[in-house]
Amino acid sequence: MLAEDDRALAVLIAIAMKRTGILHDLETVHDGTHAIAAMEASSPDLLLLDLHMPGQNGFDVLEHIKRHAQLRRIPVVMFSHSDLNADVAKAYDLHVNAYVKKAVEFADLCQTIKTILHFWLETAVTSS
Repeated sequence: MLAEDDRALAVLIAIAMKRTGILHDLETVHDGTHAIAAMEASSPDLLLLDLHMPGQNGFDVLEHIKRHAQLRRIPVVMFSHSDLNADVAKAYDLHVNAYVKKAVEFADLCQTIKTILHFWLETAVTSS
């Protein structure tokens, strides 16, 4: 699942995901409220979570997920343009599984997405 309020960037991330060769379905939501509802409805294998979204931001969504018994096992990768120490520290204080800075160049974005998906969907062993 992808929670990203920038619709153009969400399209680019979806294209990058298709280029990974890793089989997956992608559900995209564009704000924190819909991210929480979609997580509760579908329980995805992984959440790529933007930090700065309208309404409930990434921290709010992360906090909700980690308090929810059935959702907390789902890996959450905070995927943000921010590399502020305060943002990174807060995400890890809220038990994010990884914090990744968004790449600016499309080729780098593709490589970043491929690395994230390969690790979390093919390599890491998570509890079910």
